[in-house]
Amino acid sequence: MRWPFSFAAITFVCAFLSTATIIENGQVRLNPYPGQATKIYSIKSNDSAWRTYQRNAPEIGYKGRWCANYISWWAAPGIKFGYTGDNIAVTFGKDTSHNVLLAWRVSGLPWNFANVTADATYHFVKPGFPAGVAAGQTTIFEFRVSNWNLGVQINAVHVDRGAAISKVADFPRKIEMIGDSLTAGYTGTYESTSGTGWNLCEGFGNVEFSIIAYTGICLTDKACWGSPRGQLYQWMRTSDTSPRAIQKYGQTPPAWPFSSRQAADIVIINLGTNDASSRTTTPAVSDADFQANYIKLIKSVFEKYPNTKIIVVQPWMGYYRAGSGNTYRQSPNTYKAAIRGAVNSFGGASGGVHYFDTSGILQHSDINPKGHPTDVGHIKLASHLMQFIKLTFGWNFQNTGQEVQSHTMYWNNA
Repeated sequence: MRWPFSFAAITFVCAFLSTATIIENGQVRLNPYPGQATKIYSIKSNDSAWRTYQRNAPEIGYKGRWCANYISWWAAPGIKFGYTGDNIAVTFGKDTSHNVLLAWRVSGLPWNFANVTADATYHFVKPGFPAGVAAGQTTIFEFRVSNWNLGVQINAVHVDRGAAISKVADFPRKIEMIGDSLTAGYTGTYESTSGTGWNLCEGFGNVEFSIIAYTGICLTDKACWGSPRGQLYQWMRTSDTSPRAIQKYGQTPPAWPFSSRQAADIVIINLGTNDASSRTTTPAVSDADFQANYIKLIKSVFEKYPNTKIIVVQPWMGYYRAGSGNTYRQSPNTYKAAIRGAVNSFGGASGGVHYFDTSGILQHSDINPKGHPTDVGHIKLASHLMQFIKLTFGWNFQNTGQEVQSHTMYWNNA
């Protein structure tokens, strides 16, 4: 989605977004980042207090997209494993972004947040913290990178000497989302872990997921809002289009090894806003070109995931004030005819391509001053998509009781 300032400014701002002010119902949120991990000394391999697992240990489950150097990319990647004992620490490598924000939790308890940086070890789980963890039992530890354009590099995981970590089995189903800022959670309080993609996938409680989304990116393979390539090319790559990815891999990012990874049962595509508003040396993408490019993207998805179902989400362009009154109207949908044409070219639902119309889901108050959904707006979009998937494909929700989004328990104590 378009915003009224330069990509260079966005890059600068987002580098510090994890320490920015979070506004909650018009007031500054108290204690916005609870659960900070303690930075500790470097743990040696023969340390008598710790047992160390190297980053390639099969017990560590990597979620989302990670490269061969164990660097995370795109939105909300993370790790997950079972453990015994009372302590967990993680050592992060030199390619970890400075002050990147992690959302972390233990066995479905409320999410905590910790800022970490390169070449350092952080102590997350301690005796008695987080509260509610039963001593002596195998528990699950996980974290997700919250910032959409930053990432971490894993060097090692540490538990108590005499304790152990274990592999957590993958859920049998997987959702993959291909999108831009609307999916990545740009301007959400916790960015990726507040976005539509996160709320949808975590909301099911029983699916694996990857969120291949980056702010400013187009569907069309061209430069858009600072992204040098579009999703027509980039979603098949391990890394995103961030400055750190370009610094690491230049113009030849590694291909994603689809054949050796869990296939997606559902792929959700939400693209088009940046194609319509792209600030480049050439005009915005025409309807005809956009439709042709959308067809190419859908074909590439079927090539990688022959048995998948695709949901095409209709993007929107926000709201405008109608006349001199207090009524707001939704702007015309972006590329609606072109998107419907692309869907129909595959036979629609009978061909495995489903159209999801977002008209009427959001209201003016669900859009923040930066032109993107508020946290509530993201939840509303995700909830409607969840019901669409349930009704269309028969997927049931798992009533886990786990917290999906932190700090959303608002109530009046009067």
